[in-house]
Amino acid sequence: MSSSQQPMSSSRSTSASPWSPGTWKITLDFGREDSSSNSLDKLSGGEEDATLSSLLGEEWGANGVRLALPFEMLVTAETTTSKASNADKPPPIQTAWIGGKPTGSIQCLPKATTNSDGSEYSANYINSEGLQYVQISPGQWRIEPPLPLLTSSSGKVLKGQASTLRYYLTLNTAIRRNTIHFPENQLLLLQSNTFRPSQYLDGVRTVLPYQYAKDNSQKMLEEQLNHETGDRRLDGNDLIETLEGYKDVAGLVWERDEKRRKWREVEGALPVITDSTTANVDVEAMMDDDDKWGIWPGDTELLTIERGVILAVVERKEKKKGMFPWMDGGGGNAEDTVLVGRWTATPMFDEDDYDVE
Repeated sequence: MSSSQQPMSSSRSTSASPWSPGTWKITLDFGREDSSSNSLDKLSGGEEDATLSSLLGEEWGANGVRLALPFEMLVTAETTTSKASNADKPPPIQTAWIGGKPTGSIQCLPKATTNSDGSEYSANYINSEGLQYVQISPGQWRIEPPLPLLTSSSGKVLKGQASTLRYYLTLNTAIRRNTIHFPENQLLLLQSNTFRPSQYLDGVRTVLPYQYAKDNSQKMLEEQLNHETGDRRLDGNDLIETLEGYKDVAGLVWERDEKRRKWREVEGALPVITDSTTANVDVEAMMDDDDKWGIWPGDTELLTIERGVILAVVERKEKKKGMFPWMDGGGGNAEDTVLVGRWTATPMFDEDDYDVE
């Protein structure tokens, strides 16, 4: 990181140009993930541990091992034009991943020093053999606006839905730490929900009632069942009163499950609120969070990136079988994707890139 770069100040609220490049610190956090989260399931496409084990092996990421790989990257609105490929060939997996024509490019910034052989590297980590250096190839990115989501309860389109950022990178260097490992030239596909400030503010205002209703319904159920301060009818001293008590509990369970269902409908499309007391969320503080907002080309408004998912492209050992012989894959092993971790982004800035309000 250059001496002119530092965490973003909340006094910077817009970039100087919609095409201004942005610098971000990215941390790849490799390991097995709990795919029971609805928001994670929506981001990753429902990848399961069974898929990971079948593609990478039962031992991959065993015993909760993680491998963190931090680096800095420069995001620009420039795209690299390559020669047209054969129209008969399927589009590359990178093109299919970002969903069309790229909007810009990503370049991993080299460290200030080089490793022992004099080559530049973008990241490093420590394993049992000491400090390891990793080279990462550039990639391309695209942000897709949200598809209108209608809720079953209101039938109205949600305000403040997330846009979807997708990009790809390639680990040129093989990496290994305990049971986490990837070969050379490992292609990684990354995705996350993103918001511009006005979009984020609408999203927070939309999600808070859903999350508060979910949390409050759970709280009411727990209070009813509390052994010391809860409903004394449940002690069983009077049969009629006990039955009435259980009836009320059943009603609270139904109400809790219904609130959870409504929240899960919107969970993956709106901002993640981690505050344990949603009734007292400080929205202004969230909007002024120095580690949240940074420059990303495409708008003068800043951007926030929520914790995203990492998918690795791996070869399936056996060809995918179709229902009929003519549907079987052609020569070579089929490629598949598998969820291998999460990633976070923290914005960095250069003073001249921002307009101060």
